[in-house]
Amino acid sequence: MPRWLTYVLVAFVVVSLGVALAAPIGPMPGIRLGGNSATAPARWSSATLPEEVHLATYAGTLPHVVIIWVVETDNRLYVIGAPDSTWVEGATRSPDVRLRIDENVYDMRATRIESSRQDVFQAAIDRYKDNYPEIIAGFPPIAEFSQGAALFELSRR
Repeated sequence: MPRWLTYVLVAFVVVSLGVALAAPIGPMPGIRLGGNSATAPARWSSATLPEEVHLATYAGTLPHVVIIWVVETDNRLYVIGAPDSTWVEGATRSPDVRLRIDENVYDMRATRIESSRQDVFQAAIDRYKDNYPEIIAGFPPIAEFSQGAALFELSRR
């Protein structure tokens, strides 16, 4: 094989890996959201929401994209996170976020809910307990969970 072809193949592999790693993978955040811009629906339904969505915050130089659980209650979307996580800090500083569901990307506003909304935390537990029993079993009691987590409502911008 000619030397130039080897260099081209190596460069292709390096670029491909870089693009792949820019997207979030499991618990590791990324910087690439992907998807196609769409208008957020007027009504959300838990039945049609996937278990995991991608959420991008834009408080820093680069986007911060995480894979996260989403909960719908009374036609409102919520996400829950650890108060000291990077995405929570980003959404708190700059509430304009983007939400990717399947291939659709929605421009959203993340509003931090300071009050204790135990109903939303209970909805999250109920939604995920069957498919993630080990994770849910590790959650603290609902009163402690709702006081110690960061809750955001996602609304259309």
